[in-house]
Amino acid sequence: MARWCWIAVAFVVGGCGPSSPSPDGGGGGGKGWVSAVGAQGLFAQTFDQETWASRAIARGDLLAVTCVGRLVGWAAGDGGAIAHTEDGGASWTWQASGLAGPLRAIRFADRSFGVVAGDGGALAVTRDGGAHWAIAKSDVRVALRGVAIAGDAGVMVVVGDGATVLRSRDAGASWSRATLPGAGDLRAAAIDHAGRLLLVVDGKGGVWASSDGGITFAREHAAAVRLDAIALAHDGTRALAAGQGGVALARSGGIWRTLATGTTADLHAALIPHEGDRDYLAGEAGTLLSSVDRVAFAAVPLGISSPLYALEDL
Repeated sequence: MARWCWIAVAFVVGGCGPSSPSPDGGGGGGKGWVSAVGAQGLFAQTFDQETWASRAIARGDLLAVTCVGRLVGWAAGDGGAIAHTEDGGASWTWQASGLAGPLRAIRFADRSFGVVAGDGGALAVTRDGGAHWAIAKSDVRVALRGVAIAGDAGVMVVVGDGATVLRSRDAGASWSRATLPGAGDLRAAAIDHAGRLLLVVDGKGGVWASSDGGITFAREHAAAVRLDAIALAHDGTRALAAGQGGVALARSGGIWRTLATGTTADLHAALIPHEGDRDYLAGEAGTLLSSVDRVAFAAVPLGISSPLYALEDL
């Protein structure tokens, strides 16, 4: 069985951006880095969790981002686009995915092995860092919106509309398909590094938990609105979910509570950093929120009005 290093889902601390004085030096005062992608090719990042910079690196919308270490990363989005950086986001090159529609989720287990998924059941795997992408047979035509990889457990899960759950235990060579009974469209997924806890959120406001790598699920919580994002701490002890109308939820000890976000903007991304001392949420109209107490969130001024679709952590 293939084994992989773990990357947390669906979102960049210590990742796609050169720090000060250098990425390898782990700059930013040891606080970690955060980055986001969004509409019209937006790429935003901070090195100290205080000062943000943003620029466009693509013409179309960027819907997902992932990183391996502090230099190597990928972003994916409209038109089957995959952008790749080897220098912490200072420069980007384009990779040929072989796919034409929007790509909504991308995850890499290490510098070589990665998975990308998107509309119309689009699914592709690379084993050479994206130099070549091989289209995988998903046997679905729905939008696939989330990818989770737990390297220590050798588990890969892709989720999407129609309560679709795809699983692979052979590094993406084959995929099994199931439907999660009672769930709505599955919007995002997150798994801890050891594969002990997999969390999925849906368009009906459901939060679903699996302790067997996505074979079986139980609904842990039901929000009143659509949930678009889920983030999980590296060790699985904490989780953060967000969605429609500025709703955000936090999980600790298996119990979910509602958080104060101070916004009514739809939130599309959530992040619990592997480094740093702040949690993050992002969404419509350039909304970016941070929390230092894990209870209340405050706005981070980016000076943009474009929607943000994804955050990423190392």
